[in-house]
Amino acid sequence: MIARIIVCVLALLFWTESTPGFVAAEPPALPLASSVANGDTVYIARDYAFTGPDQIPAGWISVKLINQGEDLHQLQFIKLPDGKTAEDFAAAMTANHTRLPAGIERRGGPNSVIPGEQGMATVHLDEGQYVVICGIPDRRGVPHVALGMLKALRVTPGLAKKSDPPHGDITITEADFSFRLSAPIPAGRRTIRVVNTGSQAHEVVVVQLAPRATVDAFLDAFQPGVATLPAGQPVGGMVGLEPGGEGFFTIDFVRGQYGLICFLPDLVQRAPHFTRGMLLDVTVN
Repeated sequence: MIARIIVCVLALLFWTESTPGFVAAEPPALPLASSVANGDTVYIARDYAFTGPDQIPAGWISVKLINQGEDLHQLQFIKLPDGKTAEDFAAAMTANHTRLPAGIERRGGPNSVIPGEQGMATVHLDEGQYVVICGIPDRRGVPHVALGMLKALRVTPGLAKKSDPPHGDITITEADFSFRLSAPIPAGRRTIRVVNTGSQAHEVVVVQLAPRATVDAFLDAFQPGVATLPAGQPVGGMVGLEPGGEGFFTIDFVRGQYGLICFLPDLVQRAPHFTRGMLLDVTVN
């Protein structure tokens, strides 16, 4: 399993908002009622499809992603421009696979869930048409969305009772190009608030590191010609948020070393944001 995870993390470096050979495939959907558990909206990730609700109400939505596949997966909510559909999204990607279609908005979601595990995120979704995608590539470098890991979603008008965001134990502030913590992260189950104050979309990939390892050492293992295994593995986080965006994710932290990484590409240089300094070593006590 670890080898597949390593390949997927390495491939993250190459998915710079492009999805070659995009093929939209609609997996069978669970009925809406069976896709909600304990107030959480549940999606199942497999290789390579999502199963989950076709529609959810607007507001703050707690989303659980359960990975039943053999590859690393994420769930990215993407809001489509008014009048656009999932079919339009697929067609635009086929016509120009070098960028995501114009006018879309990243609205976050659970990030980097390893096989057999689950990730939790809370995001705010306005009424409208969305797609949920996995942008992590397979071992050949093909993004999962191009293998059919896309699902149409309609967000309906919210319920009469206004939904509220959860309480965040710690805030991670994203900027161009850095992470800042509002306080040290203590061990235990923690809900982390993420706020993007930058001018570009950003994400947080949380990596649990081996003892005495650093996030730089973790990334060094992916350099050409390096044969050592990375000193850690991803354990969750928050996928892309647009500038001004906000979301929450929950992780069970244990004592030790962690790293925060943004793999999204710079709009100018096209290199991953971590190459511009968007990575951070974190000690959990």
